[in-house]
Amino acid sequence: MKGNPNDTYTITLDDDVMVHQIIERSTKMKTIGIKDPEELLARLEQLHPVAVFIDIHLGTHKTGLEILPQIRTTWPFCPIMIITASPAEHSIVRALNSGADDFIRKPLIPDEVDARFKLRMADAAQKAAKEVVEFGDITIDSAHRTVEGPLGKRFASPIEVNLLACLANTEGSIVEKDALKLRCWGQIKVTDNALHRKLHAVRQLLKDVSPNVVIETKYGVGFYLKFEGVQQLNVAS
Repeated sequence: MKGNPNDTYTITLDDDVMVHQIIERSTKMKTIGIKDPEELLARLEQLHPVAVFIDIHLGTHKTGLEILPQIRTTWPFCPIMIITASPAEHSIVRALNSGADDFIRKPLIPDEVDARFKLRMADAAQKAAKEVVEFGDITIDSAHRTVEGPLGKRFASPIEVNLLACLANTEGSIVEKDALKLRCWGQIKVTDNALHRKLHAVRQLLKDVSPNVVIETKYGVGFYLKFEGVQQLNVAS
C-alpha cells in the first residue's frame, strides 16, 4: 500500500499481514502495512503518518527496537506504539526508553487498540497546546487566546492559537499537514482549503505582533515556524 500525501493514515510495521488489518479496522483509519524494517527506514522521509505501530520481534535481521530511535528522530511528535507478544518486561521498558509512547500486547484486542490509539492522539494534541509557549520574540497564551510580540498583542480564535502553539512546540521542526489537522481539529474531517485559510489568518496575525516570526511551507510535506531575528542581527552587525 502506498501513501498518498493527501491521506490521513497510520503505519504498521509487522511481518504478519493480519496485524495490519486488525490495526486498520480497530482505529477506523487506513494503515500502511510494512513487513520489512529496512523498507520503512528507506521511506521515512516520504511517509508522514499520524501514528506508528511497531512489532518488537520481526522475522528479519533487525528488530523493531533497533530502528525505533531513528523513527523517533525523524518523526519527533508522532505517537509510536509498540506491539509485542513477549511477556519480557525489559523489552517494553527498553522500547519506552527509546522513544515509544505506549505498548500493546498480542493477541491484539480491537477495543484496546482503539482506546490506546485515541489516548495517544489526545496526548499528542495536549502537548501541542501548552498554555504558554515562547518562540523567538513572541509569546502564545492558549488559555487567554493571545499572541504577543514586539509590535503588540493580538487575540486569536481557539483554532488559530492552537495551530500556532502546535507549530511553536516543535521548535522549528516540520509538522505534517495531516498531523496539524488532527492536533487542531481532532477527529473532525478538515479540508486542505480550511487548513490553508487558518494558516493565512495566523500569518496575518504574526505580521501584527512580530517582524521576525513566520510560518514556512515545505511543499508536499508540512509547515514549520521560523524565527528570522538571528539572521537579521548577524547582517546588521
